[in-house]
Amino acid sequence: MRFLYKIHSGYDGFRPAVIPARMTDGRLLLGWRHYIDMVEKGWECWVFFRGPHSFDEGVYVKGIVDAVDIDRRQVGLRVRDFSTDAPLTSAETSARIAEAVDRRYRQVFVWPEDWTVAPECGLAACANRQCRDCRTWDRLPFIQREHARAPSRLRSSDYECLVPGHWIVPRRCYETRIAAPVRELTTRFTAFKLGEMAYAYPFALAIYEQLRRRDLLNFDYVVPIPLSPDKARRGEVHRTRKLAAELGSLLAVPVREMLRLTEPVAKRRMQQLPGYTAYRFERKYREALRASVPDNARTVLLVDDVITRGSTVAQAIAAIREQRPDTDVVVATAGQMILKESVADDSAIKA
Repeated sequence: MRFLYKIHSGYDGFRPAVIPARMTDGRLLLGWRHYIDMVEKGWECWVFFRGPHSFDEGVYVKGIVDAVDIDRRQVGLRVRDFSTDAPLTSAETSARIAEAVDRRYRQVFVWPEDWTVAPECGLAACANRQCRDCRTWDRLPFIQREHARAPSRLRSSDYECLVPGHWIVPRRCYETRIAAPVRELTTRFTAFKLGEMAYAYPFALAIYEQLRRRDLLNFDYVVPIPLSPDKARRGEVHRTRKLAAELGSLLAVPVREMLRLTEPVAKRRMQQLPGYTAYRFERKYREALRASVPDNARTVLLVDDVITRGSTVAQAIAAIREQRPDTDVVVATAGQMILKESVADDSAIKA
C-alpha cells in the first residue's frame, strides 16, 4: 500500500530546504493521526510539501515506513529519495497530488486506487519498475515460510534466517507435476541467469516483499555474493550485484561488496572431476574467498540469485563472521531450487 503525506510548511517552517536537518540517520519522524491502525512497516509514503510558496509544490521525499508508534501516533519514514530544491514529481503529478490532499486539517491520505494503471506485463514494464502495479506479478506465488526449510549445506551455519522469494525448478526435479506459475517463474529466472537484467527489479521486489512480511527491513548493508574473477574478465553480467542494487534501493540501504574471490572456483567444473564432494568445493571456495567487513556492519543482508544446497552461501557467512563475529547475517535469494531436502510442504508447487 502507498500513502501520501501532506506538510504545510507554514505550520512550523518545515520546507524542502530543511529536509536534511529534519532527518536522523536517513529517517524522518512524522505525526500520523489517520490510518495509524492500518499502516505497516515496508509500505511506501510520498511526502508532499505545500506553501508558503518559496518553492514549487510537489513531492520532495519518497520513503518506506520502518517504525510505527501507535501510542504516540507517529511513523518513522526511511528516506529512499529526497530533494531540497525541486519536486521529485512532474508538474502534472504534483498538481494531481495537490488535489488529492486538498482536504484541510488532515495530513495522511491513502493513494487513490483509480490512479493505479496496471501495465502490460513484459520486459518493458519490468525495466521501468512497474511490477508493483502489474496484475501478473501480483499473482506469482511466493514461498511461504512454513513450506521451505534451509538446504543441507547451510544448516550448520551461524546466520539469522534464510528468506527466499520463489520456487525454481531445477534441470532434474523429483516432482514432475509442477504448477504453471512456478514454471513461468522458472522461465523468467532462467532468462535472468542468461543476462536479461530487466528481471532484476521484479526478483528484488519479491525479496523485499518477503522481508517485509517477516519484519526484516533494518540492515546496515546489502552484500552481494561475489562474481568469479574469470567471469568478470569475460565481461559477464554481475547478476547478484544488480539484484543487490535494486534491493538496496527498495530498502534504502547501501550496497557494499564486502566479499571477493581471488581465483575462479567453478562448481560445475569440479563436479565433473573424479572424487568430487561438496566439502572439497567448499574448502576450495573458502580458500579463495576474502572478506572486508566494516566496523559498523551490525546486521547485513547477504544476497544471492538462487540457493540450491547452500555451499556458496555457507562459506560467505563463515567469511563474514570470522572477521566480525558479532555481525548478524540474514540470507536472501530470488529463488530456492525445488529439492526434497528443502521442501517442507509441496502443496504450492504441484499442479
